[in-house]
Amino acid sequence: MPLEIFQVPGILREQLMEFQARQPSYPLTEIDRIKEELQGYLGVYLLYYRGNFSLYSSITYANQNSCCLPIYVGKAETPGKRIGKGTFTGGLVGRLKEHRNSIRQVNNLDIADFNFTVVAMDVDLVAWGEAVLIRHFQPVWCSIISGFGIHPPGKGRGGQMRSIWDEIHRGRSFAEQLPPNPITISSLQPQVNRHCEEICRLLKLPLELN
Repeated sequence: MPLEIFQVPGILREQLMEFQARQPSYPLTEIDRIKEELQGYLGVYLLYYRGNFSLYSSITYANQNSCCLPIYVGKAETPGKRIGKGTFTGGLVGRLKEHRNSIRQVNNLDIADFNFTVVAMDVDLVAWGEAVLIRHFQPVWCSIISGFGIHPPGKGRGGQMRSIWDEIHRGRSFAEQLPPNPITISSLQPQVNRHCEEICRLLKLPLELN
């Protein structure tokens, strides 16, 4: 007899998408200004790109009027170190600050070109919520251009090749110590364009005509 599998009700996924769609977006440059509002929360966050880096022109075009096509989806699932009266460091604010610092270090991205939204969730739902949103939006930095969310490699792994993200966006200090990745922007451009075109058509978003 085949094993019975518990399935998450489809209505729950629909409710998550509706909930995510009505969350406000904020400039990544303003994370310090609004950190008190986000402090203490866990959940999923979405980063949106609206700059002029040519590889992401389709993403910028889709986001020209509103933030609707994330370039990255991540999660803040663990609370980090507890301090004071049961509050904790890390969470959504901590992860967003990590990403802000990564973007600041590289030579061809500007944090002024990024916005973010957050979906605050109960800790038991965070991993599920991230998976649902990644499957729905298929962000470029979660698929084709991987490596944005990684941390410095541990002991014994320093000889691994740079991630695709770190090869395309040079500057993170730990990545500069790693062997180069042979990938190039020109080799990625057709794949990124096709991917974004397919997602924009699927989600009925503004489509850049090349």
